[in-house]
Amino acid sequence: MPRLYVLVLSGGAGTRLWPLSRRERPKQFLDLLGDRTLLQDTVDRVSETVPAERIFVVAPPEHRALIHEQLPELRSDHLVVEPYPRGNAAAVGLAMAALAAFDPEAVVAVLPSDHVVEKRAELRKVLIAATTAAERGHLVTLGITPTAPDTGFGYIEAGDKLDVEGPVEVRAVKRFVEKPKRDQAERMVAAGGHYWNAGMFVWRVEEVLRAYGEHLPATAKAIDALRDAIGSPRYESVLGEVWEETDRTTIDYGIIEKASNVAVVPAEIGWHDIGSWARLAELVQKTDNWASGDQVAEDAHGNYVWAPGKTVALIGVEGLVVVDTPDALLVTSKERSGDVKTVVDRLRREERDDLL
Repeated sequence: MPRLYVLVLSGGAGTRLWPLSRRERPKQFLDLLGDRTLLQDTVDRVSETVPAERIFVVAPPEHRALIHEQLPELRSDHLVVEPYPRGNAAAVGLAMAALAAFDPEAVVAVLPSDHVVEKRAELRKVLIAATTAAERGHLVTLGITPTAPDTGFGYIEAGDKLDVEGPVEVRAVKRFVEKPKRDQAERMVAAGGHYWNAGMFVWRVEEVLRAYGEHLPATAKAIDALRDAIGSPRYESVLGEVWEETDRTTIDYGIIEKASNVAVVPAEIGWHDIGSWARLAELVQKTDNWASGDQVAEDAHGNYVWAPGKTVALIGVEGLVVVDTPDALLVTSKERSGDVKTVVDRLRREERDDLL
């Protein structure tokens, strides 16, 4: 795949994994599953297909040092810095300006930095098929086969199979359904042909830039100005001038759900989104109770404990998540662990910046 590049998205605050995930070190920079962080693992798995000189990262300025610390092989000019958050459509557009200047013929796989992919060989097959479709002018999204009628994901309804040769089939996209209600999700899963939208995309740079021009013209105008300024002393001043003019939206809402040339590649890649402590527990909890250190459990079942360096005693409790950090302690049920964001929101309203 000589024209395939990778753009890793490393924004976001990871608030659902508070108190371990913080503003200064969100979840993609944490080694939650082993010795490598989620960011490092994302780069590791694509490095088997794409050489280091074709890997880019987009991130906010406060994480610049962390990224270079964790990815020392990343070229300094391949880290694209977004001045401040405006939604990932702007961040992706900024990176597309850099990639277009680097190689206008590039095909780019856009991958979040905080996902887990267990089947790397299958990912390679999916990327081969997606690259072929992208070279034919499609904006390609990777679709995850649902394992349950989860209402926390957006869904993609696949249409007809496209005439694209590859190790995995490519299908037209019929429609997108954003976070359906439970009964609708159940019907879609039962019907088949519906996939979770995991926010992973593959496209030709020039094709997605054309889509920006059609669907997000304000952002497209900013991209054009930046593209002309890349590599010159005026780049930073141009970025400062045009960034506020970009559309504050996501790539899904802004482009993918509006474009007519969108395709989906079913991706059986062992994908997981660590969107809560309960989801993380599902991945690591191979025993009745799981703890990061020593544990003593008496009549306790199904608990997850993160408390490095401590012995944790569990007595008569079930289905708990306990996360201990130097300045904060979280205790919640697994069923309510997705509500951790509400605590973060409250701390923000109370201006408890020391805990964010």
